[in-house]
Order: sequence, then structure tokens, then C-alpha cells
Amino acid sequence: MAVLQNAINANSITPLTTTQGGSGVSAPTAHGILISEGSSAFTPIVLSAGQILVGTTASDPSATTLTAGTGISITSVSGSITISSTESAGGGYVWNDIVTTTFNFVAGNAYIADNAAQVVGTLPATATVGDSFRIVGGVTGTSGWKIAQNASQLIHWGNTTTTTGTGGSITSGNQWDEIEFTCIVTNTTFIAYAAQGSSLSVV
Repeated sequence: MAVLQNAINANSITPLTTTQGGSGVSAPTAHGILISEGSSAFTPIVLSAGQILVGTTASDPSATTLTAGTGISITSVSGSITISSTESAGGGYVWNDIVTTTFNFVAGNAYIADNAAQVVGTLPATATVGDSFRIVGGVTGTSGWKIAQNASQLIHWGNTTTTTGTGGSITSGNQWDEIEFTCIVTNTTFIAYAAQGSSLSVV
């Protein structure tokens, strides 16, 4: 039996083709994943750290790195992929306690007006559609808050609209007033909603 086995090995094709039940690959790439190619030799695909195979129609799968979407972070290392949420508690906003009298709004942030004098927040000169903001009254914010504008900017709130440019604003009337607003036209136009407080002043 040993002699017969040696004779088979000596006369076999190396490597065995796929039609003979082999891979058709001699010394395939280390750590590679063999992809069958019908009657042709297998194709080795080697993944980098954190990559996965993603299927495609009628062709070989591809080595791909996951892409993070809005509110999601992805960390890829050798042998591990971690998917996490980047949104904070509080409606997805990053909260800031403002103890000064002026500040500049930043997309994705919410602000607590916490100065005894009026706190004035100025809209960002550059804003993308969907950028959102929020401001609320704070414990020491007895004089409330004001949303100031840059040139060419305006805010729609219900059936009212602020004056276009630096002369326009929305101002709280009570200490605990709050409002959220979102950019709906790049850089210039915002819409306010979810306002709490009946005495907001629109100029």
C-alpha cells in the first residue's frame, strides 16, 4: 500500500487543478482567503487590519473597511472592529454651560445661558443644511438669551421671520425660555422649532 501511495504522489499534478478537486494554487499567500473561480485557480485575498469581505454581484468579493455614518464612530485594529455611537445624552447635543455674555454657535451643540446679564449667541457664518443648535435658560441666566445673526442670515419661526442680516434676532422673554433651530439653506437660512416660551421676541 505504501508503494502504491508513493506512486500516486509521484505522478500527480502539483498543485491539483480545480477540476481535479484542488485549488490550482501552489503555496498560497499566507493568511489569505481563497476565493473560488470556477475551473480556474482560486484567488487569494488578504485582508488588512479591520477589513471585512463585502460581496459584489457576479465578481469576487472585495476587501473593505467599514465607513462611519452620522453619529457613529468605527475603530478598526488587527482582529477587532468597534462600532460606537458618538451622540451624547440630551437629544444628541453636546451641552455647554455659558457663563460669559457672548459666544458663537457650533453645529451639534446646545447652550445653557448662565450669566446674570443677557447671553448673546451668534449664528455661525458658515453652516451646512441640517446643522442644528439649541439654547436654553440657565439657573443664573436671569436676563435670558439672544440669537444674533451675520450678514445675509435670517431665521424663520412659525409665521414670523427675523430681519435679514445683523439687525435680525430672536430674544427670550423669560429666564427659562428655550429654542432649537436648524440650517435649511447653506450659510443663510435657519428654521426655529420646539420653542418653549410664549414671549420670544422676533426682530
